[in-house]
Amino acid sequence: MTSINSSNIDPVDGSFIVSDTTSQAKSFPPISDTIAFIKDVDWDEVKERCRGGVNNVGLVLAVLGEKVHDLGVFLAEV
Repeated sequence: MTSINSSNIDPVDGSFIVSDTTSQAKSFPPISDTIAFIKDVDWDEVKERCRGGVNNVGLVLAVLGEKVHDLGVFLAEV
């Protein structure tokens, strides 16, 4: 564990300087973990959820189109 003292603080901007270079922490997961995650996805469930989402979007667009049409009819009569 790194202790914080005045030698670990950058005098210019006050940020912490990491002096422990033995850490092998990677910023991204290994590619094999990513491939395993993608293979574990239930693609049939994804397909059903996408169909449901597209269906909902279609319903919203139909209702919105009907409301805009009704507004146009109302404005034409005014």
